[in-house]
Amino acid sequence: MKHTLHTPHILLFIMLFVSMSVLSGATYAQQSDNKVQSLGDILNPKIGDYKENLSVDERGNIYFSKCMATESLAFDVEEKELLCACTSAKLGDIITGPEFVSLYKDTKKGETARLKVITYAYTKCIDYAIREKIYKDCRVLPVLKSIKYGKKNICECTANHYERLLTNGAAHLIMEGIKYAPMTLNPMERYFTTNAYYNTLSKYAKACRSQMLYDRHN
Repeated sequence: MKHTLHTPHILLFIMLFVSMSVLSGATYAQQSDNKVQSLGDILNPKIGDYKENLSVDERGNIYFSKCMATESLAFDVEEKELLCACTSAKLGDIITGPEFVSLYKDTKKGETARLKVITYAYTKCIDYAIREKIYKDCRVLPVLKSIKYGKKNICECTANHYERLLTNGAAHLIMEGIKYAPMTLNPMERYFTTNAYYNTLSKYAKACRSQMLYDRHN
């Protein structure tokens, strides 16, 4: 399947780092660099202690293991594996060994490391998982239940419409995801569990179905 979604990375980069001061004030106002128990400990289960001299491959393997171990309510195993593998492969070029030590900590250094990973790696990988998710979710929509032929074309059309929407709105959704769960490394997770996603998906599927029926009879 062709992947064509392109997130506006420059705009996203600006929005993410401008937001750092806002998030820092709310989350770390009275904290030192010591880890505290938080929502992040639930979202990112512990897998051992890390050393600053871990190799690029070791950091990538740890990231992949933790990413796959984190429960997702939005992405299935195949979609999550695609996202985790892609992000872990890019991780070595994004953060240093000392930064990786802080990546899963609820600290200022941890926040900075997570924002770097999200900005430079996650945003370049989420496109593929999203395309797969939209297409598969479309195929099981109630509105398409009676469709026996042409469902593939309808869902391709639906995915294309959604891609155009996310090209302009992904940065905002990522920022909302970070505000909702500051420790997350998958900020798009929240959006894909909302009614807004499913309602919009159904709307596009209906429009694509109507267009297919119109084209068939004209």
